[in-house]
Amino acid sequence: MLRDLVSSSTGWGLARLRMKRMNEFTVMAFLYRYSFLYSVLLCLLLSSLFALPASPVLAQGNRLLPTNDYAYEYIVRLQRRGHLLDLNPTSLPYRRKEISDALSQIDTTRLNSSEHHWVDLLRKKLRPPSTSDDQVAVGYTFMAGTDVINSDRIDPVRPQGDAINFYWHGTAASGYLDAGPVVAEMSLFHSRYYDRDPDGIDAGLRLMARSEHSYVGWNHRWLSAYIGRWDVHWGSSGDASTIISSNARSRDQVFLRIGGDRASVTAILSELDSAVDGRYYTGRAADDSVKFGSTRRFHAAHRWDYRPTRKFMLSFMESAIYSGPGASLSLKYLNPVNPFTFVVDNVPKNDDNNGFLAGLLWAQFKRLTLQGQFMVDDIRLQANTGPETITFVLTGSAAYALPKADLKLTLETVTSRAYNAPQVEGQYIHLNRGLATQFSDYVHTSLSLEFYMDHRVRGLRFGPKVDLLLQGERDMRQPFPAKTESVRNLLDGDIEPTFRGSMRFTYQPVHWWWVAADGGINVSGNNQHRFVGLINAGILLTLDRTIKLWDS
Repeated sequence: MLRDLVSSSTGWGLARLRMKRMNEFTVMAFLYRYSFLYSVLLCLLLSSLFALPASPVLAQGNRLLPTNDYAYEYIVRLQRRGHLLDLNPTSLPYRRKEISDALSQIDTTRLNSSEHHWVDLLRKKLRPPSTSDDQVAVGYTFMAGTDVINSDRIDPVRPQGDAINFYWHGTAASGYLDAGPVVAEMSLFHSRYYDRDPDGIDAGLRLMARSEHSYVGWNHRWLSAYIGRWDVHWGSSGDASTIISSNARSRDQVFLRIGGDRASVTAILSELDSAVDGRYYTGRAADDSVKFGSTRRFHAAHRWDYRPTRKFMLSFMESAIYSGPGASLSLKYLNPVNPFTFVVDNVPKNDDNNGFLAGLLWAQFKRLTLQGQFMVDDIRLQANTGPETITFVLTGSAAYALPKADLKLTLETVTSRAYNAPQVEGQYIHLNRGLATQFSDYVHTSLSLEFYMDHRVRGLRFGPKVDLLLQGERDMRQPFPAKTESVRNLLDGDIEPTFRGSMRFTYQPVHWWWVAADGGINVSGNNQHRFVGLINAGILLTLDRTIKLWDS
């Protein structure tokens, strides 16, 4: 394989270069090995620096709340109970100010103990702005945490290996400036999982860190424009998505949104990793392209939302991977009112492409919340016999909110050819992680019940969950099947079933620290079983100040 050839020819030189760097920078070597300690020490140092007289603590206005932030768990629970519905339930991330505005409309006198705790926790995390006209908000956010799991992959339903891993993660450096409609944020994030991820390409180098949440933006009531790197998820938090999810590593992108609460259009154009020789993904196409050449890849997505009431929404989404040796940012794909799916093959056609169409439905009936997405990747017709194969993805969830519990049913169905393409550079992946789902050719359903015990122990919740996974042999990273190759449309080859029964616990009495656990038994089709346990814990520190950028 090309990757092996490149690795063998350059491995010794890279090893010598790494040793040289480690010898020259012994402090960097220490921090690389003990990066979690580095995050904690950095938190303590900057806490002392900010322990000076300052203006009242500020909220953040147009800053984006990362899609993996714990706050979304509480937002979703409140939305299931009819609160915070001014926020679009299926378009993440949110701006912090819009969350604060939605929280201010909640009448806390009508909430039970659990709902009151969720609102109180979110308000302390996202406080309303208090700057004067000549001041701007600046600050730092630091997080340190770990995922402990007896698997190489952080996925209890799909474990790989049985070694106990401590995946430390935290903020290596961060900062933001929020001034009126303008915002800028920088975040250098460390994660040991970048280096150990069994599925994705290593996305971090020095300190196992990369820029995960760094962007500049401008926001108005009817128009938003952001450019930078952050995660996007088109679906409710915790649910699967057919077009864009937070599964892949964040990537550099341009974001445009036009419209209001009732109707809006959104466009995203992002840069993906290039394919070496048009056939391989190494993450370092610049190094390999001199000898083998490379194909540049970009991802474009559009979304049209129509929301006639707060409890019903329809969305139409389209997506495309376009690629070529000279591919670059394309105005055709960035234009939010250009339905490129229907005209993408019109001349001038300067790039190859792989397109997708999807629809989304979200509805709420009292305490029952429904969400469904259906994506069509490809339809192949056989003469005189109708459809031969329909490549599609179907995801859905139904959640029923009890006074002190949630009952939830989910379904994911991904066909065998989904997210794949005849040309390798058209595969729906970035750094070997899926832009929507990580796998294909599977059916996964789950049923969970979660109890909220805030009336007894503030911040405690627990409950059982059962998962059923049916996995076929196809994968979106495999060569696309030839026309003469016999491939089932769903669950091709030998089917590997997995049943998992588990219990989940979370304890978060305050907004700045938490601990969670997920333990259960996985039973596979060959009647083998194993225990898989995951523990997550973290601390969060936010330091805010007001400053004057200009003398009055």
